[in-house]
Order: sequence, then C-alpha cells, then structure tokens
Amino acid sequence: MDKTDPARTISYKFKFDKGNEKTFVIKMDRKTLDLIDDPKDSYPEWANLEYQQCSNCPLDPKDHPHCPIAMKMTEIVDFFCKPIDCEAVDLSVQTPERTYKKRVGLRSSVVSLIGIYMATSGCPIMDKLRPMARHHLPLATTPETTYRSLANYLIAQYLLAHQGKEPDWELNNLGPIYDAIKTVNMHFRKRLLKVSREDYALNAILTLDAHAYYINLSLIGDTFYTIENLFDESVRTKSISYDSSQKAENGSGDIRSYQYQFIFNNNYVTEFNFDIDAETLYLLNTQEPPLPSWTKLDCQKCPNCPLDQTLCPHCPAAAGIANVMESLSETLAIPEADILVKTVERDFFKHTSVAEGLSSMMSLLMISSGCPVLSRLKPLANHHLPFESTEERIYRTLGMYLLHQKFSPKSKGHPDWTLNNWPKFFEEINMVRRSFCSRFREIPIEGDILNILINLDCFIGYRDFRISEDHNRDLQKLFERSYS
Repeated sequence: MDKTDPARTISYKFKFDKGNEKTFVIKMDRKTLDLIDDPKDSYPEWANLEYQQCSNCPLDPKDHPHCPIAMKMTEIVDFFCKPIDCEAVDLSVQTPERTYKKRVGLRSSVVSLIGIYMATSGCPIMDKLRPMARHHLPLATTPETTYRSLANYLIAQYLLAHQGKEPDWELNNLGPIYDAIKTVNMHFRKRLLKVSREDYALNAILTLDAHAYYINLSLIGDTFYTIENLFDESVRTKSISYDSSQKAENGSGDIRSYQYQFIFNNNYVTEFNFDIDAETLYLLNTQEPPLPSWTKLDCQKCPNCPLDQTLCPHCPAAAGIANVMESLSETLAIPEADILVKTVERDFFKHTSVAEGLSSMMSLLMISSGCPVLSRLKPLANHHLPFESTEERIYRTLGMYLLHQKFSPKSKGHPDWTLNNWPKFFEEINMVRRSFCSRFREIPIEGDILNILINLDCFIGYRDFRISEDHNRDLQKLFERSYS
C-alpha cells in the first residue's frame, strides 16, 4: 500500500457464469473518505435532489441540485437496472489490506457494493456510517453489522467525551440513526422505480432497507443479547478440557469453521483446519493427549494465570497451538506465500509473508484456546479479521474495549469510558506474551524458527498498546462527520 497516494481504492469485481466480468473501482480520499470521481456533464432526472427527496433530507436544492447518493451511483444503476441472466457471481473485493472472495447471490453482492457508495457519498444522513466504510467488510451479516454498528457508535461517544462534549453511553440515539437510514433507503427505492421495476439495483435497496430495519430491531432483540454474551466470561469458563467431544457437549452445538491455506510458488500447500464452538468460542480440535512437555501449565507459567495445575495440567494456549507447531519447520522454510483463509461468510486472500499469516492464525487459536486472560479478546476472535493492519487494530480493539465497558458484568456500574484501565487491560495480555516467548524456548526447534515465533505479530502487536493523542486525532478526523 502506497501511503503517499491520496486515494484509498477498493475494487469490486463481478465474474458472471458466462465468463463476462464487471469491475467497479471506488476511490476515496484517504483522510476524508469522500468519493473521488469526475463530475458528469449531466445527470438523469431521477438524480435531482427534489425527485423523491428524502423527508429527512437537510439539503437545500438551491445549493445541492442533485442527490449526493444518486450522483455517485449512476454507473451502478445503469449496469444493474437491466436484465441479468445470472443468480450468483464470483465476487472479488480488493482493498489495500486484503482481498475478499465469495461465490454469492447477485443481490447480496450488489447490496455490499451499494452500501459503501451510500456511506461515502456525502449524504448527511448516511455520513453516520462513514467510519464503517473505512473499515468496510464485504458481505457482512446482520450479526456482524450489528456488532460493528454498536462498536462504531461507542467510539463516536468516546471521541465526543474526549472533546468535552456530552456522550450517549446508553445508546439512546442509535435507534433513531437507523430509523433515519431506513427513511433514506425507502426514498431511494422510489427514485429507482423511475429506472426499473424489477431488477437488481432496486432489489438491493429493498434488502438494504430490511437490513437497517433488522439492525434496529436487534438492538433490543436476540442479536443484541448474543453480542452481550461475548463479554460475559461465565459463558466462556464452563470448563477447560482437552477432549474435543467434551468441549462440544459443553457448547451450543453450532460450529464456526476456519481453514488457513499457505500456497507456495512451487504449488506446495500447507493447510490448517479449525473448529470453534459458536457460543463458548472454544477451540474444539486441540491436540489430544499425550501433549508435549512444553504445553504443561507449570512450564513458564504466566504470573497472572488463575488456573490450578491439578485441574488444568496443560496451558490452554499452548495446547491450542501444539498441532500447528509440528508443521512450522516446513511452513517457515519459505518466506512468502499466497494465504487463503476460508470462513462460511467469506474468504480472505493476501500474498504476504508466512509470518503474517501465522500471526493471524495463531492469534485466533490462542484467543479461542480457553486461556482466561486471552479470552478477554474473544470478541475479536468471533469477528476474526486476518492480516489486520495497525489502523484496523486500533479501531477494532477500541470498539471491543468500549463494548466490554457496556456489556461485561464486571464493568456494570463502573464502566471505564475514559480508558483509565486500558494499560492494565493490555498489560495482563502482555504478561501472557512474555511468558509464552519464554515457553517457546523450551521447544526443541531451530534458532531461526524460534526468533520468527517470538517476533510474530500475535505476540508483539499488543506490546505497549495504547490510544495516543495521534490516534485520537486520526479517529476524530475519521468520525468528524459521524457525530454532532
């Protein structure tokens, strides 16, 4: 990624069954996230601001003759508001951080594309979602979007409080935001009736309308309480076992599966498959006993580990990665690879260093291993994002920490909205990092591999991790149109 480039580019490629393709290139100003495009000489009638203008639109036609969303979406509407003999497409979304891939229904793929245009078009109502467009997640499910919406809103409140303004920690104004978005979707659907009565751009807006509706409902419904359970440690600590069948019995029965493929240029592939219980977020397929000696709890035990060796003879995090360690010598022999991460929602792809791929994979394994300290990060495992950049880590981790304050039973009545306990929160995690690096030295592996392991980002990423004033300024710039 060229940080000197003023544009942030996202490319949506649709590959249809007959072999034809269509690519939409979205360029945004890296700082403001304004869409960068050349204005047209003329726009269709349905793009005029007064044509089915939203009832909650604050814009004046004298200053804004055209609807901001309509101006940006003419190419999409021209392409999709016509018969397309295809129900599913191979979608590829390339961003500076990674590529997302999925064989998906055409309507769902168009929903994802339209969503990013609407959030960055300059519409004052949709501007509330602009930070989520910076951290765009293609093909997001309703639970994913609800979690992201809650975290995004709490970050906005943190920034308001940081500026001495009145925050809304009770989420009283979040519902009205999605009511307003629903109104925009409804009126924009009426605009598209001018163009098409039946095809995919119109249907995608219908889906967006339902999406906003269900997110609003989920703020008081089952999805809301599912998110709240992510921060309830009692859900996590039902038992600690290395028997996969016993873990499965203690869980919900629903499984989240992950597959990491390291594809080398000689067509050699190393593949890792993991199953995680969807409720407890336990890693189900840890190595069965006997486990190697370096996984014993008393081997370089973390000073803040609350586990009893008689009840838990092995370190959960060490047991979680024991299977992976057996393949590391071959995997690390080649420095780079095409890395494909497959999940049920989407596939993630990046050509990168093997170390970055291992960092991503081992972070997931250790967080979901059952380690009581690392389990504080389990919401990040539930919303696993491979190849996370520093900017993404700041945004995602801050959102997670604020959600901890909102939902964790330990924070009820004493939420830390000012991040006073942030250093302590991550110092606990750093104790695990330091002890785990010492544990690695107990493994009979080559020195080069040991050095790579110790320097994996899953261990050093949270070292001295804090929200600095520079981070706050960057976040305020990102959120400046998203709160008032």
